[in-house]
Amino acid sequence: MTTVRLRTTLSGSPAETFRRFESVFALSEIKKELRLARIARSEAGLEIVDARLRLPFFLRPAARLTYSTIPGASAELKQIRGPMAEYRWTYSFSEIGGITRLDAEAVVRPPLGPLGFLLALIFAPGVKRMLRRELKLLERLSATRQ
Repeated sequence: MTTVRLRTTLSGSPAETFRRFESVFALSEIKKELRLARIARSEAGLEIVDARLRLPFFLRPAARLTYSTIPGASAELKQIRGPMAEYRWTYSFSEIGGITRLDAEAVVRPPLGPLGFLLALIFAPGVKRMLRRELKLLERLSATRQ
């Protein structure tokens, strides 16, 4: 299993920052590996989405995901059906002196048991790179609003 945790600070309040996480479509502007998303079900704070994931090594599996949000506080994208044993991205927002602290966590666990463990070791740098890219993009977007 690959687990990556990163933290950044962004200008603006958590409510302003959360606008980029309000829906799966808003999230897909930041999360480049989420492609061809179609909403299967939508209600307040929860979307069920069919999408194609763009993973390291040119893997493009189809998956069903849930995207749950608590406005201004957290967002979670999680696979409920698909090729990975676990695929979960969590974002938590908190306010520190008028700016937003964003804690992001990515958990990716390939299938195949012991062979999956070896795949996770190979996936780890790619997952870390994806999460870093998301946070850098958010930093640039929040800096341009100032």
